[in-house]
Amino acid sequence: MRPESRWGLAAVAALAIGVTCAEPYARLAAPYYAAVDRLIALGRPWDIISVEVQPGKSHLSAELQLWAWVRRHAEDANPAAKVQGRVQVGEAVETPMVFWTLLLVWPAASIRQRITRLVIGIPAHLALEACTTATQLILPMAQASAMLAGDNEPVTGWDYWSRFLEAGGQFVLVGGAATLVASVVRRARPLRSGAVNIPSGPAG
Repeated sequence: MRPESRWGLAAVAALAIGVTCAEPYARLAAPYYAAVDRLIALGRPWDIISVEVQPGKSHLSAELQLWAWVRRHAEDANPAAKVQGRVQVGEAVETPMVFWTLLLVWPAASIRQRITRLVIGIPAHLALEACTTATQLILPMAQASAMLAGDNEPVTGWDYWSRFLEAGGQFVLVGGAATLVASVVRRARPLRSGAVNIPSGPAG
């Protein structure tokens, strides 16, 4: 099969899987997003209440919704605001859909190389999810903290990161991660098979 045909079929299959599995995947991944966001919130005046899949505003599609309390200061006993972060489930499934499609269609020299690539891809996938969907859910908390500090038009570092992702940065990260995984596996193979047998000297 020609490479362009393979990529075309992969794109169609990925689109079908994404449309069908977006909401189930988001429900499965919600606890991971919550864990990542709670880790990010450590030391900040933020308390994550929940991360769940709920109907969106239009009720036409589901959303990942984060609810959190925001305090003025980390030591305050009572929260000053309750905020909500939202990401469409269709957007949440984009990262894994593109990443795993790239890894699956990337040419491999052997079945072992392909399996190794998939195994190494798991931690790369988790890191990508933390850098994309999980951080997008954090944005409203950062904005609320800035507003509570007196900034009426807050633009935080999280805003810049979110804009980068929405402007195509997400696909740059995904493509870079897939390329890195494929490169690491390809370079590791010659090292394992390239050992040189050094002849021993004459006995005695």
